[in-house]
Amino acid sequence: MEHDKRILKDEKQIEKLKASIPEWIKNLKRPETPLMAPTFGPLQGIRVVSSGIVIAQPYAGTKMAMFGAEMIHVERHGGDIHRKTAPNLTRGKRPHGCDWANEAVCRLSMGLNFKDPKGLELLMALWKISDVWMESSAPGTIERSGISSELALAVNPKLVILRVSTYGQFGSEDMLGRPGYDALGQAYGGMIAVTGDPKGPPQRAKVYTADYLTALHGWAAVLMGLMEVQKTGRGQVIDCSQFESVLATQGFQMPYVTGEGKFSGHTGNKAPGFQPYDTFMCKDGYVWIGALGPAIYPRVPKFLGLDPVEYSYEACSQDAAAVNSEKGLELDRKLREYCTSRPRMEVEKAINAAQIGCCRVMNAMDMLNEEHFNLRESHVPVLDRQSGVPIRVSGVIPKMSLTPGQVWRGAPAIGEDTSHILDKMFGFSKNQIQEYFDKGIVHQTEPCTEAACEPV
Repeated sequence: MEHDKRILKDEKQIEKLKASIPEWIKNLKRPETPLMAPTFGPLQGIRVVSSGIVIAQPYAGTKMAMFGAEMIHVERHGGDIHRKTAPNLTRGKRPHGCDWANEAVCRLSMGLNFKDPKGLELLMALWKISDVWMESSAPGTIERSGISSELALAVNPKLVILRVSTYGQFGSEDMLGRPGYDALGQAYGGMIAVTGDPKGPPQRAKVYTADYLTALHGWAAVLMGLMEVQKTGRGQVIDCSQFESVLATQGFQMPYVTGEGKFSGHTGNKAPGFQPYDTFMCKDGYVWIGALGPAIYPRVPKFLGLDPVEYSYEACSQDAAAVNSEKGLELDRKLREYCTSRPRMEVEKAINAAQIGCCRVMNAMDMLNEEHFNLRESHVPVLDRQSGVPIRVSGVIPKMSLTPGQVWRGAPAIGEDTSHILDKMFGFSKNQIQEYFDKGIVHQTEPCTEAACEPV
């Protein structure tokens, strides 16, 4: 079976490129895996090398690392640019981005300039001893540095390669070379068009949703690639785009436009075709209330002391006309009046007791203090090793009964594992390692291993 030529441009080059691989890399023996990470989880024994930046691709590697894969994140001088994205941790020894501190847990960091020929050799060596290589760049970008999927497969034919970009590795030539960011993936994938209050402009999701969705699609695809390696011994290239990762979450939109010739705009929080499904203001904040379908909806008028026959599903909730009818609007008004006169915890408990879905709209402080989050270890304490600030980060999701994942260390300092990787994985001597540092091919920052300040 041949590779898809749109994704792997020139499969015949793989054999030709083998002649360009330095002998020391050809002779490099894979060390035990994991070598520098603890042994745990269903992905133990898998080594991932990551050379991309910002969120989507590196976070795909983090998800694997949380379940036992040994992930080596390659960073340029100064570190991944996302380390500097605000808001920052500022109370420690070095300022450090909060996003990065949350997303880079469980990683090893190698400081490497792979635009240097010797640096490229070190990247090739990482390919040789790994199962997965992940990168994020627009098509043609890394190729200008002499790096390609064909070269990676020449070094290691079993390598699974994840290439992440906003618009993908093939398609319209006009799209492929463009800069890409999370919000562009949201916009092009359809999310922004349906998000926001109809009285204002369409809005992006305020967290980097396109990046996180891409990461989740990406690491799932990598696992499928590794299954294929087990069956056939053949690695392959995975083309994972942000916009398609967003498009996959858009539900009814494509069937609606192709089946009915209609599409929806940004309608705000409130569902246009049934109710209740919206935010409701209480005395001290907001709750979300939802009751979907004819089996659940009758509980709402009953809860409000209204006649369930007069305020029936057909009269108030079955479609947009019912929602906007006199009785539909009256039901919405009654529910809002109930909420605004009470604190949200009281509302949440009462409505759930009536078997209607309701929860508080939680902010980070709420989640920090909420028992359910703590019992499930939804956030866990770590020391950020770049800044030295003790923080909490997202915990392991999902939970597994037999081979659970873990967050075994906080985000690394820039290149903090470089010396150990050159020593333990490549077998370099102290003099060789020092020469690489002296020439600026590799770099390293000493990590903070003790808290530089008290926790907030």
